[in-house]
Amino acid sequence: MLMAGSSLGKWLDEGTIPPMHDASRTDDCKTWTTPPAPGGPCIGAGDRVVRYGDGVFVTLGIRDGVLLDAERQLERLRRAADRLGLVPPPLFDDPDDAPYVAAALLEDLGADDRARGTARLQWHAGSGPRGFGRDDVIAGAILDLGPAPGARRPALVVLDEAEAPPPALPRLKTCSALAHVTAARAARALGADDGVRTVDGVVLETPSANLFWLDRGVLRTPAADLPLYAGSVRERVIECALDAGLPVEEGEYAPDDLADVDALLLTNAARGVELAASLDGRVLPEPSGLALALVDAVAARRLAGGIPLGGR
Repeated sequence: MLMAGSSLGKWLDEGTIPPMHDASRTDDCKTWTTPPAPGGPCIGAGDRVVRYGDGVFVTLGIRDGVLLDAERQLERLRRAADRLGLVPPPLFDDPDDAPYVAAALLEDLGADDRARGTARLQWHAGSGPRGFGRDDVIAGAILDLGPAPGARRPALVVLDEAEAPPPALPRLKTCSALAHVTAARAARALGADDGVRTVDGVVLETPSANLFWLDRGVLRTPAADLPLYAGSVRERVIECALDAGLPVEEGEYAPDDLADVDALLLTNAARGVELAASLDGRVLPEPSGLALALVDAVAARRLAGGIPLGGR
């Protein structure tokens, strides 16, 4: 049940909940958006998100009908939107209600209590004048529901900065993702599933995941103040490691520091925690009990702290 007086509840009571547009691209992928301009398409070719990538987004994992890390992710989205001068869409204007609104909309898109999947919530600047400058605007919203990614043990390569430069705003998940596309293409060209970005000889992240490694009983990760996106699952990994008495060290590390690690972990909202199979062609050891226990602990904590689809 949604709490009384919630944003979505008021829309429902008034019969004015924004309708679903482009509701079904495939049987597995569905999209809801805020209403388009009168007489216009949902997203026009002249919209700023198309022209300039003028928007921000978060990815939300769904497991067993629970929206994972929704409160943290919606707060991240709100901070990023504020940085770009995007006022939250009216349906998401209440910070306390916003995660439950997202959960209710996903249920309306067809997710249920057995669902595993991936959602992406994007706030964007909509239509506007040509040119880069604009005032603060009320954002439009796009919410996608798609299938969960399959399990994998990815092969990684370390990429040179010339192959994979960092994005212009590395600490924000903006809709301008060409830096990530470039990095992913460079990794694939080298026969790998994913690439580790570097800057000035310092290891950062992959295009879509934060990086951890186990090294002689210590969990290490690039520091959050480096030019990278420190995601919500990264926070969960650090919390669970510290709770288990596993030392965690954040810092600046060179690619050579990854040469003899016991395990290499990737973290993002859609996949949770993955264990890499290889790095630069070197096969990594089979996951230890410590690594597997950390993966399980993070998954359990995310599930326990999630929001059931359909709201409160």
